Amino acid sequence: MTTQTVILKINDRTALAEIEKIISTTGGYTVEAENGVPRDLLIFEITDKDTEKQFDFIKRVMSSGKAGHLFLVSGVTDPDILIRVLKIGPREFFQLPLNPDDVRKALLTFQTNRSSHSAGVDTKPLKEGTIIHVVGSKGGVGTTTVAVNLARSLLAPGKTIALVDMNLLFGDIPIFLNMESPLFDWAEIARNILRLDSTFLMGTLYKHPSGLYVLPSPAGVLESFDSGPDIITKLLNLMRTMFDHVIIDGGQDLGEMSRSIMKLADRVIIVTLLNLPCLINIKRLRDTFLTLGYPSDDRVSIVANRVNKRSANISVEDAERTTKKKIAWTIPNDFQNTMNAINMGKTLQEIAPGSEINRHISHMAAAFQRQRVNVHEEGKKKKGLFGVFSITQG
Repeated sequence: MTTQTVILKINDRTALAEIEKIISTTGGYTVEAENGVPRDLLIFEITDKDTEKQFDFIKRVMSSGKAGHLFLVSGVTDPDILIRVLKIGPREFFQLPLNPDDVRKALLTFQTNRSSHSAGVDTKPLKEGTIIHVVGSKGGVGTTTVAVNLARSLLAPGKTIALVDMNLLFGDIPIFLNMESPLFDWAEIARNILRLDSTFLMGTLYKHPSGLYVLPSPAGVLESFDSGPDIITKLLNLMRTMFDHVIIDGGQDLGEMSRSIMKLADRVIIVTLLNLPCLINIKRLRDTFLTLGYPSDDRVSIVANRVNKRSANISVEDAERTTKKKIAWTIPNDFQNTMNAINMGKTLQEIAPGSEINRHISHMAAAFQRQRVNVHEEGKKKKGLFGVFSITQG
């Protein structure tokens, strides 16, 4: 095994001692002086003093090739400094006080990847994830509720799920998931689109305790950024290689960004209520899709939300006759559990796992999981996804 050389620039004595101990017990590493000789890895601590000098040093060492890769350590909490840390593009970032297990795992992964790279072996094959775009037939139909809880229900051992908030002005996903002041959002992606890669993206996404990776919309309604089809196309093509499923809360927008998503999406879910205005809007949406030439009708599914069979004036059968399309899924009306989940910033899986509404959403998620497995087994990726689920699920 090739020995990896490391430069340590750590001011915190406790952290320095911990890292030196971890390196010595991990094996395959040797700590070297920073003397102009190229080294494999620089582990550097960012502090809140003389930050400009620190960033200049890192840029100089990395651009000159004196260090091949970068791990950063920091105990600062200033968002401006942390954003600059992200933009450098470190391979790993460790918050002080250190978690020794995280550092050891990162060193072992780095070592494995370097050895595999030298041998010409790719140890981490790219995923072939599916993109699910959830849109509403009208405002207030529960689009975010469906997107968030579907994403949570898709989580399974060994699976990675991303949730993207494309309500760029009034996104509610941070509220639904009780996300306290996420550092990064859509605006950061747009401003740094030229350096978008998997390392940058994973550093930007919010890691929810449930295991979901979340990209929120901008927190300020007045925040502006350059957005367009090129940005969303590059982002989703990258995310498809990183995640098993990418769930997008698209709200009711049909602008340029939304249309770009529909071109790429494996499945477009239209969330509706069983009332006439919503059903008329579904007909309008399908006419729009036909005019645009995408998404094809076999990639579009309708989900009827808040269905109350005892009091509904319009039945599922009536809705299907009106829209001339089958309702793929129904989600029962459960105001109490839904509002409790929203107010608590939790998903239905957390607060009411045995409820009928959670069971229906879980069944929908299970169908996506089965279909994805079938598509990969048959070598028919992105071909008629969910075509077999054209019957109403009650």
